[in-house]
Amino acid sequence: MLENLRTSVQPYGGDLFLLLIALAVISFAVLFQLKSRFPVGQLRRMIRMAALVALLGSVFAMQAGTTYYAIAGVLLVWGVLVAVVFGREIGRKR
Repeated sequence: MLENLRTSVQPYGGDLFLLLIALAVISFAVLFQLKSRFPVGQLRRMIRMAALVALLGSVFAMQAGTTYYAIAGVLLVWGVLVAVVFGREIGRKR
């Protein structure tokens, strides 16, 4: 099954794409569970850091070639999801 998955994502960056999706899902799940423990200032810093990672990572992925555009998309979607979830948590805490 893993070989089928690896061959199906080969045009989008291969193993790096699978690793990035796994890291994005795991980090989002961990941050989602820990969001209520962070103070508002820390949530704002996390939003800024997620935006920085998403933007820089997507720029580097796009510079690497058209094969890695899907990786850039995953990074941007991850950054937006983190910002939306943490933004709602900031609104809830106010």
